[in-house]
Amino acid sequence: MRAPVSFFLTPPEGLAGVLTPTRLAAMRATVAEGLEDPEEDDDDVLLLELMDHLSRHGADTVTRLPERLEDGVWDLLDVLADELVHLDEDTRGEPLELATQLHPSEYDLQAAEAVVGTSCPEPIQRLWRFTVSGRMPGKDGPMGRGFKRVYPALGFWTGSEVRQLREGLREHLAGAPDYKPLLRSARMSAWFQRKLSLARRGDPARALDAATHALDKASRQGMGLLFIR
Repeated sequence: MRAPVSFFLTPPEGLAGVLTPTRLAAMRATVAEGLEDPEEDDDDVLLLELMDHLSRHGADTVTRLPERLEDGVWDLLDVLADELVHLDEDTRGEPLELATQLHPSEYDLQAAEAVVGTSCPEPIQRLWRFTVSGRMPGKDGPMGRGFKRVYPALGFWTGSEVRQLREGLREHLAGAPDYKPLLRSARMSAWFQRKLSLARRGDPARALDAATHALDKASRQGMGLLFIR
């Protein structure tokens, strides 16, 4: 079984609402402690500068950074994801509430993508792909197929996207208890064939049930969702 996926409730604005001054300070302390030689650790120095910038100017500026700080966003997401993965340990950051106790695997997510890809329109497919490929702040599309990070991939849905995806899955999947890809044609693209192969490794019902629980809770509370794998 691949690494489990966790869904957390966030403020409606999504990632920007998670990067609070308190959490940024905790993350900065973690990075600073591991910085052995500022003259050699250029990436960590850049990351500290990025965190200081967000603390001064607000987390929403993560989508409009000075050019020299843009490359640091990758490492920022890595540190945030790593902190959330180790919530049960002694972390300094503010805890996030789990949106569901269900934790599907990455294979389950990819299997569910095959279902969503044959049953739902492109806007819903795009939102679902965030859970498989992750998402960069300020971007409307997933980070790219096959993209792997050293640390867990991180994505998010804003409050408005939570409602859109929740209603889209309800409408096009009709709450089926055993989700399977719907074959509309005998001819399948190479991409879809790969998705079906992944679907055989994972259980789409596990991923869709977990996401449905999380989306329902976030929608009722007017929250966004953040998820890591």
